[in-house]
Amino acid sequence: MDLAGKTAFVTGSSRGVGKAIALELAARGADIVVHYLSSEEGALDTVRQAEALGRRAFTVRGNVSNPEDLAEIFGAIREKAGALDIFVSNAATGKLSPALEMTARGWEKTLDTNARAFLLGAQRAVPLMEGRKGTIISISSLGSHKYIPNYVAVGASKAALESLTRTLAVELGPRNIRVNCVSTGVLDTDALKHFPTRDQMIELAIKRTPLGRMGTPEDVAKVVAMLCGDDADWICGQVIVADGGYSLLS
Repeated sequence: MDLAGKTAFVTGSSRGVGKAIALELAARGADIVVHYLSSEEGALDTVRQAEALGRRAFTVRGNVSNPEDLAEIFGAIREKAGALDIFVSNAATGKLSPALEMTARGWEKTLDTNARAFLLGAQRAVPLMEGRKGTIISISSLGSHKYIPNYVAVGASKAALESLTRTLAVELGPRNIRVNCVSTGVLDTDALKHFPTRDQMIELAIKRTPLGRMGTPEDVAKVVAMLCGDDADWICGQVIVADGGYSLLS
């Protein structure tokens, strides 16, 4: 219960990794702002589960790649919660394509959703953290620095996100706001269904992971929750790799 009394906002928390993060933070005492774009029922389910843990929770809807939507989202958080302690930028999208076939629209949408939304979200979150001990977390992947087929736009967006993490950590540290990043390996989520080589990716991931299994959203959620707690007070501006050791052998 080291997060008791805190309010956390997790983007993309109606399903997958975002939902797991929101519920892990709730389990540790935080009230939750649940964000969604299209999956209202999933968001309401996250709220119900958080409330079953004894937490306050409410939903906000909007496209994080749209600055106007972000302004409305954070306005609703200010109105309903009054302040914010934790901001987790998790919502992501990605146009999967070889580099030479990537469209300008696909590139822009991917970068806007995965990287720009983190920057603009942090800008909106900071005023709500004034006078508090704030925590900002971004979610990245190994594709930020390793080659993954068809991952050109997503990989670039994650590399930008990691760079932003370091910049924000330096600039926000004096305000008592820590900024860190969690980078994941291959996870067993619905997002994997978009890859044409899904089955091969799973087989290879298990084979190359020293811990001998696929990662889960809950694995990532526990690392994020740890970084939000007091035991991580001296961790700032870091990219924490949570991949079961996969990157050591790949």
